[in-house]
Amino acid sequence: MQGELDAGEGSVAFDRFYAARWTRAVAVARSVVGSASIAEELAQEAFLRVHARWDSLQAPDGYLRSVLMNLCRSHLRRSRLEQSKAAATQESVLGEPALDETWLATLRLPFRQRAVLVLRYYEDLTEPQIAEALGCRLGTVKSAHHRALARLREELA
Repeated sequence: MQGELDAGEGSVAFDRFYAARWTRAVAVARSVVGSASIAEELAQEAFLRVHARWDSLQAPDGYLRSVLMNLCRSHLRRSRLEQSKAAATQESVLGEPALDETWLATLRLPFRQRAVLVLRYYEDLTEPQIAEALGCRLGTVKSAHHRALARLREELA
């Protein structure tokens, strides 16, 4: 009986976690992948993975961010491969309309640079938190941030 009660309490805690973070997770994923529908799928998968490890997680927010960024990275890699195959067979794929030229320029950035910008300016994370979420070193975050801003400045000038 006590085990059932504990499991129920964990379930309620996860439900609250999910409700409080769902919208933000989808928004972050959309900023990285550029598609609302794909962002929802990726966020859902990230929450499923968090739920599977819920009882053993000490920092569920950090784990959620890391899982979400890894899923975004995987999606973009698969997407790039599919696009290169489509280009080879002369097929064209239309994406979602862009909001403005800054958004288009941001979408052209490599994954890490785009993820650093989203996590820094949209999620308001510190550089060490970004490094943890992306599974890289602090210096990598700093250089990706610098290169991303320089590339945006160059493209938008």
